Amino acid sequence: MSLVKPTAHLLVYSFAFGGTAFYSYVASPIAFKVLARDQFSLLQNKVFPWFFRMQASVPVLLALTSPVQLSLLGCSSLGAAAVCGLTNLAWLLPRTQRVKLQRRELQTAQLSPAELEARDAPLRKEFGKSHGLSLAFNMGNTLAMLVYGVHLAGALIKYIPK
Repeated sequence: MSLVKPTAHLLVYSFAFGGTAFYSYVASPIAFKVLARDQFSLLQNKVFPWFFRMQASVPVLLALTSPVQLSLLGCSSLGAAAVCGLTNLAWLLPRTQRVKLQRRELQTAQLSPAELEARDAPLRKEFGKSHGLSLAFNMGNTLAMLVYGVHLAGALIKYIPK
């Protein structure tokens, strides 16, 4: 087996899995704690389109370039990871951004505090739902990529000289 294909495959997998895990569970929570809400929102608005594109496309690339025969588990985990990333990219990201924009527009409207609260409450609820679903699909992507990594390691280990 040539080393180019498995090396490239492992590097792409490592970048996607490591990047997703680090940004989701280390960098983003830290940024949320130390940045002002507007700055954090701006950061996420710039990062998430790229982040979800990576989550949607890398599993497909990995499936097409696997240096080992993919089992049903390998194919399904990559498929699940891609679907989770694509769901975030195509459905939840636009939905969440739309709700954030509507909430921002409310803040600049000339409304009484009671009217502002009455209009903002359903938007906060909608944002919470969208954000919660996005977190679940992000976790689904991370877990599916972890399953694929274990599958890949098991398939590659037989090539290590004993």
